[in-house]
Amino acid sequence: MKFLLITANVGSLFEESCRIRNAWLATFTQVIKESNAHFIAIHMQEVGGKNFEECIGQVPTFLNHISGSMHEMGYSTGRAYLDLEFDLPESYIALGSLFFINDVTLPRIRQYDFVGKQFVKLEKVFESYDRGLLKCRMLRKAKFPKDFWPTVKWGRKGYMHCRFRFDQTIYDFVNVHLFHDESNIALIHENPSLYSENRKRALNFVLNELKRVNEDDKHSYPLFLFGDLNFRLDLQSFLNRITDDTDLREDSTESTQSSICSTDGCGDLLTASSQHTNELKPLTDFRRTVSAIEFRRSPDNFTSDISTSCVLRIEKKLFDYFNHKRLLNEWQGYLEDDREAHNFPYLRELNINFPPTYPWSENPDESESLMKTRAPAWCDRVLMNARALEIVKRDKFAKYDSFGKDVCMGDHKPVMLSFSVIV
Repeated sequence: MKFLLITANVGSLFEESCRIRNAWLATFTQVIKESNAHFIAIHMQEVGGKNFEECIGQVPTFLNHISGSMHEMGYSTGRAYLDLEFDLPESYIALGSLFFINDVTLPRIRQYDFVGKQFVKLEKVFESYDRGLLKCRMLRKAKFPKDFWPTVKWGRKGYMHCRFRFDQTIYDFVNVHLFHDESNIALIHENPSLYSENRKRALNFVLNELKRVNEDDKHSYPLFLFGDLNFRLDLQSFLNRITDDTDLREDSTESTQSSICSTDGCGDLLTASSQHTNELKPLTDFRRTVSAIEFRRSPDNFTSDISTSCVLRIEKKLFDYFNHKRLLNEWQGYLEDDREAHNFPYLRELNINFPPTYPWSENPDESESLMKTRAPAWCDRVLMNARALEIVKRDKFAKYDSFGKDVCMGDHKPVMLSFSVIV
């Protein structure tokens, strides 16, 4: 029996002038065809788009296209759970969990009713639910508590949990969207772990909720947790790697003057040079006023044209590296800076052998380019517990990869995990 798990942040697909939806759907359909999977779980984030109040009406057409294509490929049975109730801000998380079952496999599969605490037979039909999900018996969902992120606007982050039984084996599928990095500058001047610690707290909240539910059932089942986890690189390590032999320059919103400190890479970004000594002093007084940070070639290496000497410029939502092709072509060189998953020893992952999944250009004419907004990162992941990893590793042909590498798929590349189970 073959499984296909997909996570896709679809926020770029719902815009009035969207030019990438058809290519996205065609690529998605091709991946399904090539998989020959018996059971498919698709976790989507940002369903309805970034401007959801204006664009959420596009979701039914999008869903109909997917369900119609799946039916043509032999997946007559499907369930879709889409949180579209933006008028309920206390619970709205914009997640979508879709499940499709091959006709031949249907008799072997049951879905869990969390209220009745029993597995139920699935009718051979496609059903979608987009209202009243908090009362839906077939899933659990929650928005992360507001106090997890008190300093910014309360977003749409949370999780959605469904459970299925295949023959005698039970699987948990959890769709998660964790907090993003709000400011590149804050990572440098305030706290390098500012956002990763918040993601850690949120994901531990999910794991604790799963533990609570499983304690009620007195079992722990194979768990697949996949979504937009927003994991980012260790920034200081990454900057040291790509800004070797540069000077660091800071621009302030309150002054036209800049402070410059010589670095070997980025060095200690929380200090700057004094005007009167060579000693380094804390930048605490400037952290609210710094609007940009630049890494420039050392004086021996640049000409009088200072604009051509900038190797990297960082602003709140700008990450402008002088050679973005290098970031694309040499991603294996900084993959080791991807360490955030290590914060969760309970979870496992197959080796990553694909380029960063974010932030790709949303312009179809620049489908193989990164946006100059954030450092590249592997945001979109498929994690699992030890029991699930044991199952996956039995298949020596298991595949963990991103797709749509040469197609504009939006700012995130979808990620897939496929594996077979012998029963």
